Amino acid sequence: MFCLTLNIICLILFFQMDHRYKPKVSFLIPVLNEEKTIAKSLDSILNIDYPNEKKEILLALGKSSDNTDVIIEKYKSKYPTIVRTFENHSGNTSIGRNICIDNATGEFLMNYSAHAIAERNLLKILLGKHQSANINLASVGCANISPEKQNFVAETASTVFSSFIGGKNVFVQNAEFSEERFTDHISFALYKKNPVIEVGMFDPEFWCGQDAELDLRLIQKGYKILFTPETRVYHYKRSTLKALFKQMYRYGVARAKMCKKHPKTLKPFHLIGSSFIVGIILIILLMVFRFIPIWIPTFMLLLYVAVSMISTFTVGKKLLGIIASPIFAFIIHIGYGLGFIRGLFNRKL
Repeated sequence: MFCLTLNIICLILFFQMDHRYKPKVSFLIPVLNEEKTIAKSLDSILNIDYPNEKKEILLALGKSSDNTDVIIEKYKSKYPTIVRTFENHSGNTSIGRNICIDNATGEFLMNYSAHAIAERNLLKILLGKHQSANINLASVGCANISPEKQNFVAETASTVFSSFIGGKNVFVQNAEFSEERFTDHISFALYKKNPVIEVGMFDPEFWCGQDAELDLRLIQKGYKILFTPETRVYHYKRSTLKALFKQMYRYGVARAKMCKKHPKTLKPFHLIGSSFIVGIILIILLMVFRFIPIWIPTFMLLLYVAVSMISTFTVGKKLLGIIASPIFAFIIHIGYGLGFIRGLFNRKL
């Protein structure tokens, strides 16, 4: 009887302690023209298996030209203690995230997106890693994969990104590893608030890639970044070829700025896109001035098409996507390369 009573008391104390120690989490979400996905994104946060009173959703509103603000206002009215909004007239993602941090009351900061959907165990897993860590951990992040239902462009882009030709595990924001590991950067990360403030938050010069640059400064201060495969975020990819090109262009600019601010981060594969462009220009010039026969660039083009299709075939089985993959690979490489060249010669940084 005594043992039974003791077990019951221990069980009660355990649940009380578990309930008591649930740190508040602030979701940082810059928003601009997200009417197609913002409701799904907010619903996914509200449905995460974690007390809603321990969540706050901070939205930095850019000057949207669609119904984004109207949709958000409905959620704000329904969840006034959870959903909070702030103006971000600049539209700058870094400034938006910093505005959210300045107003955050949470112990932890979740770097999030208005076109992402979280698995229900997201906070349970990420917070669990923080709480069990015996190292100087700044953030824990997870993979972001594409939802099953997207249009053809988004679906094919996602498949190409997951392949060798699309830079699988090179574009770290799209990386997915099979085991837990420390990394230089991972998207959709849960940060401890104090280290982020300690290193100066997000750099406003980085409209894109600001989280990778923040992670670098955290690592330089001695902190660790952990990737876990135990949970995921489903991230909607760009739905038009134009949007895909602009995204890759911005990635290229951000990477060049990163290399200029932190020269030691430059890796050979960062130069692939710009080298690809220089190579195309060189081949065209050599062909125009008849230094090389036409069959050489023709062979190289066919080789590029073949490598793109074979690479995509290894990760995706949809025939139309495989056939279209060389176009998507070309857009990714050209967009990233042009952006890198632009960022490299941008005098502002």
